[in-house]
Amino acid sequence: MRTNFRIAAAATTTLVAALALTACGSGSDDAKAGDKPSASSTATPATGDGQAPAAGDAAGAAQGGKGAASGSGSGSGSGSGKHAGAPAKSTGKTTKKPSSGGGGTDTPCTGASVKLTATPVNRPVNHILLTVTNTGKTMCNAYDAPAVSLSTAQQSPIAVDKETIPQAVVSLAPGASAYAMVRTLGEDDGSESYNTSHVTVYFVGEAGMESTGPAAKSTLPKSVAVVDSQARVTYWQSDLSTIDSW
Repeated sequence: MRTNFRIAAAATTTLVAALALTACGSGSDDAKAGDKPSASSTATPATGDGQAPAAGDAAGAAQGGKGAASGSGSGSGSGSGKHAGAPAKSTGKTTKKPSSGGGGTDTPCTGASVKLTATPVNRPVNHILLTVTNTGKTMCNAYDAPAVSLSTAQQSPIAVDKETIPQAVVSLAPGASAYAMVRTLGEDDGSESYNTSHVTVYFVGEAGMESTGPAAKSTLPKSVAVVDSQARVTYWQSDLSTIDSW
């Protein structure tokens, strides 16, 4: 019995020694294997070290980049197309003021662009209504007051009633009319009168200093008595009611 126990113990000791040697050899081999990188580790460098990413990483980056480009393009295109980057839509209209003399809003009416009608009125007595109608194709302005002559012997236009100044310049579109009233006689002061059936009207420019363009002429249906020193004329008016009882 004692001999068998010793043999078993010796065998066990030998087995433990053999296992220890095997473990040492395996560890040494693992250490040697760890000193040399495997083929798979050298084929996939770490991301971010300046090398190209692996195929899987490149596909992911491309997909992410596509999504980013899609989002950026949509947002940028929509914003710039509707706001500051987009040109203003043309209305096809201009606000530039036409030059003087070219049919613009500062063009004075003259005998060449209007028709003059002179009509004696019953009330007030000794008054003549002057009506000028724009017969042209562009707007003109009836500035100031008409310069009225009732005879060839008249030295200067009849006086203007300064209390009839309109609030704004009288502008005549094609076909529109302006009005002025002429008083031919005033209070009897012993002055000698004369009879006439002819009325000549001169127009003034924007400055209102002197006549411009040709005069307009009209013939009365019947003669009226005139005293030049008593005669008066109103400013041009766009509304006849402002002077119909003057």
